[in-house]
Amino acid sequence: MHISQQGVFGRTLLLAADMGVAALGRTVDYALLMRQCEAALDVQQTPVLWQTQVQNVRTLSRFAELDIVCNGKPHSLTADWVVLAEGGRLTDNLPGLSRHSYDYRQSALVTTLEFEHGNDGTAYERFADSGPFALLPYHNAYRLVWTRSPADAQALKEMPFADFAQAFEQAFGNRLGRLKTRGEAAVFPLQLKQLNKVYSGRVICIGNAAQTMHPVAAQGLNLGVRDALALARCFDAPHSLHNHHLARQYAACRRLDAQAIVGFTHSLVTLFDHPDAVLKLGRGGVMSLLDSLPAARKKFTEQLIFGL
Repeated sequence: MHISQQGVFGRTLLLAADMGVAALGRTVDYALLMRQCEAALDVQQTPVLWQTQVQNVRTLSRFAELDIVCNGKPHSLTADWVVLAEGGRLTDNLPGLSRHSYDYRQSALVTTLEFEHGNDGTAYERFADSGPFALLPYHNAYRLVWTRSPADAQALKEMPFADFAQAFEQAFGNRLGRLKTRGEAAVFPLQLKQLNKVYSGRVICIGNAAQTMHPVAAQGLNLGVRDALALARCFDAPHSLHNHHLARQYAACRRLDAQAIVGFTHSLVTLFDHPDAVLKLGRGGVMSLLDSLPAARKKFTEQLIFGL
């Protein structure tokens, strides 16, 4: 992973070899990920209700209750525990939960780019003057996630290819050769959303239900996966279904990692998305220092992959 700023000295290069792994990350199609998840559920003979919408969640002293609509018909379900892993909509009416929100007043432009020199296996994180972006290896091309103002992101989406290529190459340069093609683009608004706590009675929130972050450090999925792993370990304990303290124990083991990664991601946005020349020089110095200290660079990379 090559991390740099536009027009200023200093860069950091994070290497998979430093961590003893084949790659620091992968760019995976969501449909493929879903198929693999479905296959894992089938192997474990886990029943799944497709075409089902959860309309409401309630928590009582010893169980939780769901109001659902399955194949157009309303039903009620009860469970010892309910795990919410959706975007957070269902948490609004749960007692004791409140959501901190921060509107970055930014949007992410997401598209696929193909370059003259193809894909060199390196992910690029670039803090450009017009907004930070990530280039992620994707087959023989790259997936681009570019943070811009909402108006700029929409303009880039609708921009003729030649004008888009000129704008992008101005921010990135030509290290991958000229830009050959651009795929279909989508624009998403960016907000930070985080619950004051990740459980309410018999309901536990993980992933984007607990925290939704800016994509600048690509940490949202990592954090969600670690949430799921930690919760699975909690449920693996004897008599876990009847342990009234399970949710509190889960929250305690995830607090440090979640707070640190959310804080780190938010700091990147606020510190790097600023045009001040002195700040840019300071950031370049920090990146150069990190790049020259192998132990510090390895520790930084480890925390990005595995959390705290």
